[in-house]
Amino acid sequence: MGKRGAARTAGWTALLTVGLAAQGLAQSLAPVAPTVLDSREATRLLMSQVSPEYPAVAHTNYIQGPVQMELLVGSDGYVRKAHVLHGNPLLAASALKAVYHWIYRPCVTAQGPVPFRTQVKVVFDLRRRADDHFPTTPERDLEERVTLPQLAENFARPSGPSVRLRVLVSADGRAMDSMLVSGSTSLFESAQESVAQWRFEPARWGNLAVPWYLDVDVPVKSDYRPQASAGPGTP
Repeated sequence: MGKRGAARTAGWTALLTVGLAAQGLAQSLAPVAPTVLDSREATRLLMSQVSPEYPAVAHTNYIQGPVQMELLVGSDGYVRKAHVLHGNPLLAASALKAVYHWIYRPCVTAQGPVPFRTQVKVVFDLRRRADDHFPTTPERDLEERVTLPQLAENFARPSGPSVRLRVLVSADGRAMDSMLVSGSTSLFESAQESVAQWRFEPARWGNLAVPWYLDVDVPVKSDYRPQASAGPGTP
């Protein structure tokens, strides 16, 4: 082979090498779909578990029980997102704050560390004694004494197609979490992102602001396309 042919072959080899390297880089940067772990598998990976504070208002009103949540844990073992599936709003708000401080060992597969989803249950227990006299309907009794949260008066809500969300409004008027009540599931993420920017007048128990649920219709763009999260979430 002459010098010109050798140079041409070397050029093709270089291009092929660069092309394969670029393809490998693109694959390494592509988002990895989270694997799903059951609660037992995830518990084995749990390294640090912060216990939630028992809300004073819940304690005073004999509110107890489980809060069921879904977690998205990053490949580094840190909780990226937490979502309440079921639970009293006072207890749910406290549980959400706690789980963002939980730390897991990375979930390692043949491809290396990967993010994972799992469900956890945080139980609030008043440790009732035989001589305690609890009310028979504490949840209903509390609900009757709570003023529900409302959208802030100076907040202009855009118009358009909407989905209905049940929003967990924090004691400082922020949307801590939300779940789909009705509407297209494909628009749920867009609605979540929108309602996260809203401001509310929080619920009140007497003069005290407390976290509570509020059902709202959230306008969304019909051409919405979800984008990858840029980092760990916060409650």
